Amino acid sequence: MKFRQIEAQGGNILPAKAFSRRQAVFNEKAGLYARQGVITTPGYLRLESLAPYNTATSSISFNTLDTSGVKTCTERRLKLNDSFTITDISFYLGAGATAINGAPTATEYSVQTLNTFPNPNVLSFANNFDELEALYNGFLSLRIDTTTFLDSIPMKQFYRVATSQFGVGSATPAIAVQANEWPLSMYGRTELLPTIELNGQSNIEFSITLPNATNLSPASSTGRFTNMVLILQGFLNQGAATVQRKVAQKLR
Repeated sequence: MKFRQIEAQGGNILPAKAFSRRQAVFNEKAGLYARQGVITTPGYLRLESLAPYNTATSSISFNTLDTSGVKTCTERRLKLNDSFTITDISFYLGAGATAINGAPTATEYSVQTLNTFPNPNVLSFANNFDELEALYNGFLSLRIDTTTFLDSIPMKQFYRVATSQFGVGSATPAIAVQANEWPLSMYGRTELLPTIELNGQSNIEFSITLPNATNLSPASSTGRFTNMVLILQGFLNQGAATVQRKVAQKLR
């Protein structure tokens, strides 16, 4: 029996049978890039945007490229030479303590908790959990260069409230529920159809549009912060930025 092979610089690759969508996407990208010396591996990007301190906002923007703005210690951005194929998107509300309101340190970022809804028992959300609902009544968009690839994904698509929630169950903290339930891998994840490929040499703009200008940060006296966290799962194509542009030009 003769099997179809993927041509690669270091020798042909025998692909696994695509019994899942992720394997099919991997086979497609490997077939597209391997002969150019590009390595395709499972990976993720993590983009963050801190809630503006004590300021109402109607839009939240995310820096995607490794060289844009100030990167937090928990972010994973796209390098200029790479491309990334998105198969899934997750959204979380990061929460943590900070000594300086509006300016968490790397240590404070590194121990933030990720939440799938604004639980009022979480200290960062205690005084404005109702305002944070404005996020989930908004929508997520993606614009690459001059093209809108995602016009509007409803943010409610990422909203998850499991059976057990932190702080619920007893007036005595020691025997109350200790953490929000997280029953599935990457709880808060939603599949992206079709896949979208981000190129490190493009201008990439992820943004959340709220229905009305809203103050999403905790009260000024709490010493807490709220962080918007977007996690993109899929495949990292190492060194594919230039190759992907050439392939796109041939298809025109």
